[in-house]
Amino acid sequence: MRTAIEYVTNIDREGRAVVKCSNFQYCNDLKAEIEKYTSRHGSKPLKVLVVHAHIVAYQIFAMKLLSWLQAFLGHGEGFRAIFSEVVLKPHQSDPCIIKGILLRDSQLWKSARTHWHRLIISGMLLEYENKRAFAKVFMKNYGSVVKDFIKDDHEHTFSVSSLSVQVFTVPTLAHHLIAHDDALFILLNTFLSECSRKCNKAGKLEFERNQSSHTFKRAQYMLYDLRYLLSAVPTTWTDDLRRSFLQGLTIMLDLLKKMQGMDAVARQIGAHMEYEPEWETAFNLHIKLAYCISLILQWCGTDKVVLVKAYRATLLKLIESPCYDVNEAGEVRELADHCVTCLPYDVSTKPVSIHLPLSRFLAGLHLHLEKYGLEFDGPGFLINKPTLVQIIEPVLRTQVMIAQVHAGMWRRNGYALLNQLYFYHNVKCRTEMLDRDIIMMQVGASLIESNEFLIHLLNKFNLLNWANPFYETNAPKDTEEDTVRQTITLVEEFLQLLIVIVGERHIPGISEVTPQDRIKKEIVQHLCIKPLLHSELNKIIPDDLVHETGLDEIIHDLATFKKPSQGTGQGVYELKEELYDEYNIFFYHYTREELSKSEEAQITRRKNAGLLQCCPPPKLPKLKESFNMIVDILQCDVMLHVMRTILERCVDLKAKSFSEVQLHKVLHLIGYALQEEQSNNYAFLRFSEKSLKVKIPTLIEELINSPRVEAHKDLIKWTLNLYKQVLSTSEESQPCTSNLTVKDLVAKGDSEKERRAKLAAQRREKIMAQMAAMQNSFIKENAKLFQETNSELSERSESEKDDFMDTSENVDECPIALGPRQTSRSNNEQKHICILCQEEQKVTLEGQPLVLAAFVHQATVLCQHRNCEDFMDIASQDPLYLNSNLGPAPHTSTCGHVMHSACWQKYFDNVVLKENRRPYRLRHPASFDVEKQEFLCPLCECLSNTVMPLVPSLGAIQPKEKEPHISFADWLCCVQIVLEKKMRICHGIFKCTETCSDLHCSACENAGTTEPDNPECSPTCSLQMHQVLYSRPMEHITAELGVHSGAFQRLFSTTTLQLNCSLSEMLLLYSQATYTRGLNVSPHTTDRRVAPMAWKSCSYTIHAIEVLLRDNNKPLLGNLSSRQRDCIETLVRTMGVLGIALPHTNTIGSHGMRLLSLMIENSHDGPSILQWDSLGFLIPMTFSLPSLFNRDKTSSLPTGGQLELYTLQLVFICHIVKILITMTDFEIADFMETDSTDDNFIGEVLKTMNRRREGTNCQAVWNYVQDACLPFLRCCVLFYHYLTDVPAPPALLEVGGDTFSNMCIYLGMSSNPKHLFGHTAVMKLVYNWSRHPEVLSYLDGKPMLIGVEPLPINKLVELPTDYSELINTVSSFTCPNSDHDDSRNPTMCLVCGEILCSQSYCCQTELNKTIVGACNYHAHKCGAGNGIFLRVRDCEILFLASPQRGCFLSPPYLDDYGETDQGLKRGNPLRLCPALYKKLQTMWLSHGINEEIARSIESAAISNLVPTQWQHL
Repeated sequence: MRTAIEYVTNIDREGRAVVKCSNFQYCNDLKAEIEKYTSRHGSKPLKVLVVHAHIVAYQIFAMKLLSWLQAFLGHGEGFRAIFSEVVLKPHQSDPCIIKGILLRDSQLWKSARTHWHRLIISGMLLEYENKRAFAKVFMKNYGSVVKDFIKDDHEHTFSVSSLSVQVFTVPTLAHHLIAHDDALFILLNTFLSECSRKCNKAGKLEFERNQSSHTFKRAQYMLYDLRYLLSAVPTTWTDDLRRSFLQGLTIMLDLLKKMQGMDAVARQIGAHMEYEPEWETAFNLHIKLAYCISLILQWCGTDKVVLVKAYRATLLKLIESPCYDVNEAGEVRELADHCVTCLPYDVSTKPVSIHLPLSRFLAGLHLHLEKYGLEFDGPGFLINKPTLVQIIEPVLRTQVMIAQVHAGMWRRNGYALLNQLYFYHNVKCRTEMLDRDIIMMQVGASLIESNEFLIHLLNKFNLLNWANPFYETNAPKDTEEDTVRQTITLVEEFLQLLIVIVGERHIPGISEVTPQDRIKKEIVQHLCIKPLLHSELNKIIPDDLVHETGLDEIIHDLATFKKPSQGTGQGVYELKEELYDEYNIFFYHYTREELSKSEEAQITRRKNAGLLQCCPPPKLPKLKESFNMIVDILQCDVMLHVMRTILERCVDLKAKSFSEVQLHKVLHLIGYALQEEQSNNYAFLRFSEKSLKVKIPTLIEELINSPRVEAHKDLIKWTLNLYKQVLSTSEESQPCTSNLTVKDLVAKGDSEKERRAKLAAQRREKIMAQMAAMQNSFIKENAKLFQETNSELSERSESEKDDFMDTSENVDECPIALGPRQTSRSNNEQKHICILCQEEQKVTLEGQPLVLAAFVHQATVLCQHRNCEDFMDIASQDPLYLNSNLGPAPHTSTCGHVMHSACWQKYFDNVVLKENRRPYRLRHPASFDVEKQEFLCPLCECLSNTVMPLVPSLGAIQPKEKEPHISFADWLCCVQIVLEKKMRICHGIFKCTETCSDLHCSACENAGTTEPDNPECSPTCSLQMHQVLYSRPMEHITAELGVHSGAFQRLFSTTTLQLNCSLSEMLLLYSQATYTRGLNVSPHTTDRRVAPMAWKSCSYTIHAIEVLLRDNNKPLLGNLSSRQRDCIETLVRTMGVLGIALPHTNTIGSHGMRLLSLMIENSHDGPSILQWDSLGFLIPMTFSLPSLFNRDKTSSLPTGGQLELYTLQLVFICHIVKILITMTDFEIADFMETDSTDDNFIGEVLKTMNRRREGTNCQAVWNYVQDACLPFLRCCVLFYHYLTDVPAPPALLEVGGDTFSNMCIYLGMSSNPKHLFGHTAVMKLVYNWSRHPEVLSYLDGKPMLIGVEPLPINKLVELPTDYSELINTVSSFTCPNSDHDDSRNPTMCLVCGEILCSQSYCCQTELNKTIVGACNYHAHKCGAGNGIFLRVRDCEILFLASPQRGCFLSPPYLDDYGETDQGLKRGNPLRLCPALYKKLQTMWLSHGINEEIARSIESAAISNLVPTQWQHL
């Protein structure tokens, strides 16, 4: 497998790989074998060649020679001149070397190609003359080069054709190649030859879904070359340039002719379309060609001669490919006393195409005519050409088809048509589609008589019958509702088209605007929807427009950049207030959703500003003279007839064809007309006068009080006010009558509103008076009851006041959690509602268990030495306690949602059943794996893999018994006696040897008796590594304990508890989760390590929560999240009763005995105090010591009494000693005596440890110790607060209240070192700990990895502020397995800072019998399977969890606009955002990577995104 990966890696990098070196026969047989196996599934076999070894040697030498020559040419221009002369010099066999390389490029392998390309670039493309000479040869052989590339199977970057960008992007060189080398003709002719293969019998391009389009996709790379070639528009023309350009333009027109009308679709009637037609290829072709078309139009617009000839040629091409039957007679249509002959074509029954590039090209050329004084019917165009009606016909058909689709008439045509219409309006395509179609319609509107033009539109929309005044009365009563609805929608779409034709003028050539004005209009319209990000503004502008103008400057002129109010994040642009008047609700680039959102936003804005709640039409720019007649549409007879018809049907409450949208759009058109007349830009415009004749103002006046148009009343008022302004300035009108009408109308509307408001107020007053009277009546009838209630309330308030005074008197008494002075505990009953069955239940031991969904995983977030394999190896760690490295250890988290255990079991079984039924091909990647017992929380879908049972307060389960007084020193002496009398029993007596497959078998679990058949081990037992320690029964050591035996015995409770079976099962289920994931083993219920691994998880989880609180500077107990609180509370209580559920009763006491032995005896053969974490030692001791003398009884619970206090004090003393040991000599020297003469007891401790230096300031040392103890004490407070349920003092609920003294008081310990160390037994322990060989070696200066105190907060690696610095950092990184080649995806581990070669065959490694990528393997070593990485070249964060799961996140780098640039697509300078990186740090510290990945995978599954092969990363 490894060999195969190496072959694939070499082929991927070099383009070939030597598989075998042997004799010819063997190699030939191997070749046949490879070809046979690689073509088994019908695929093309791998290309295998058998060549002589000498040839391979020559090839390798030639490549080294090319590399040397490339470096040599960099020494001077003279060398490059000689090189150019040599390679361009003709030879007998080949014209020149360059031509030979160009024509044979496809025969070379990838590495050889790359060497030649680099040599050409360094030798010929640095000086202009050399580059021009190369360009000429390249252009002459362009066709052959591209044909070879199309047949090739390598990427474009490894083809010599990719050098075109080096040649065609030089403006002078591009113009020279077009003028003298026919570059445009050659390029387009080559592409046209490829297109000809895709044409049908009618000569139109046609693409089929089943045919391979691979070669055609590769051919489209020529369109990029065309874009490069035309990118520099000439300012001066020569005859040669004109001639060659027009010659190339002829080929372009042939291409557009083949595209004109392609992929035509006909409306499906009756049955739904069976097969979706292939439409993607045509749109992909358009997207690549559109920018080239725009460039050609710009070229044509810079020279009159070129423009005239291009315009004539385009007209002739339209004649050659008519969209109508030239022999078919026209249809006469009449409306409003106007008669027109129309082209017969029913869009609803005949094919229509959305691809009309030839018509749109003519529209683009027409915009430049006025600039040179040209006209459509001018002398320059007196040729055989189509009429204007014939020219606009295909575009009009497309508009009608779109209208019919919106009316629901094409619903049976499936998604293919809807997708085409989406891209037709999309920003990628609309410049050369939608926008050109509207320009063509505007050309028709300006050149065709207005009434005739509108009749053509109505005829094509099939609305002439609707426009009949008697349509409502003559319509059959049984007309289908669907038909009426379709007609209404078609009318709305017809009016929308008129609004667009009249109002969309922000295009150079149509009106007096610039390209900047066009972009401004686009930005204004979209900012009227909502404030937008900078990247969102970039996306709404087509690429061809962005290249022409400076977008940022335009945005700053229009909008104000608003940064987020809190922290750092994405800033948005808000439109300046004075520009809202330019808002056009019917903007033609709006989708329906955007139109609705913008209208809502603007009406809300106007309402808040106290303006009319409507969206009036904006003022329009002045049209160019050649387009002036567009305005005439607004006042022609047919338009006035349509307006009057719609207004009359609005007034008529019985009209079926009415809709509010029709009224809105008619008022919009009337507003356009009145504003245009008011502008006095068009002398012929007399709309107000003509509209009065058809009574349009009167009809609008009637609508002011109509209930059916309530939503548009303010727009009606605005229209009438505008009428008043226009009529008052018109000399030909009758202002008095009109003004009176308008004033009366407005007054009438205002009075009506006031009348309604007055009636409503009177009605409210009447109702309130009735309610007051009823209240007074009720009070009088129930006066006695009210009097009794008031007296009870007063008594209750007085009693509450007294209670408050009583509690306030005890405020000064701080609560104590441990010891004989323990504060009374709060044992409130908890009730929870099951999220599955919604039943409420109390938390008890007897009832049905309640559980929390939990997630347990191996974690290394807190590890201090993750680069040390010995520390990170779980096999070398003692499972009994958490080591000083703080991991790897199982971490537990929960979402806090409660379920009945039976409900959860049923839910989980259903999940497993569902997953097993799912087809195998759909199983991965899933957000959870049922084979690992994973599931999603039924409520919040948080990733979980086990449950934690809810247990009542431990104080309620086992009430605290009255304890005798025994001092800490006496207790310590008693413990030492117990240790001296301990029993040692090992596997040897059960014949369980070193080869036993289960070293933790149940044999030793039954060894806790002193029967004659079970003798103890002798001190010289050879099997001590398997010894199990037990305490002797209390009655056997009473004499040795002496006078303290009674008090010592009463510290250990004799109360026994029993748990119901269901609760025990849930406890064991959780303990198995920590056991299996913590040790990476299979489940084993009787293993001795089950309980210790659960304790270890509890220790690690508390550490993690404390570190997170400290990192976020939150109070210790005052700001825990519900998840954190539920997790610690449930975890601590679960650990308390876990021993009761275990199958062996003597296991817990055995663990306690071993812990005491490790700490107090501290054998030199065992671990020193430097090897264990203090909290990781304290928690197992707390839960195991109460069961120290339990033989056949169940485990006892910790109650927070003296036993727990002295256990804490012992570990606390050990922790202080550990801090003193780890203090460096320099730190001790810093604490030298100054003026203080205080003889602090800590000095005696230092002296015992042989660390006292003369002049040491002991008080300063103690202050240092206090600060270093804070993290440990914080963890202790968290642990014992939820163990004992003693309320926390107010100081611990505030930031900064967790001082050394406050926490010691709450824990019941003394904060004075004399009280802690002032006992001989304690000082002996200190001496013993400090004399451990490992401690002595450390103090002697031997290098050693130990846990640092105080526990530091792990941080992600420090990243540079500027992202370019990070790119420069990894630019020098090379793949460690590929001869120092550049890595494609250098990826940085944010935990340790190591840079990896990701997503590459070369660095794949086998892990658990699976081939994984470098990041997965590193995550296994560094993070126990979890990893957080930064993919530098893609600028994205990668989360990994096990080889099969992962997700990508936005990086913590932002540009100046507060946005990320995932993928580095926008290219703006990026700077590190500390807030985002802090958020990432918090997510990592909170162990939230697994949950984030699961949610991301769920989102990807909903979005149907292509799954990522995470194991390869």
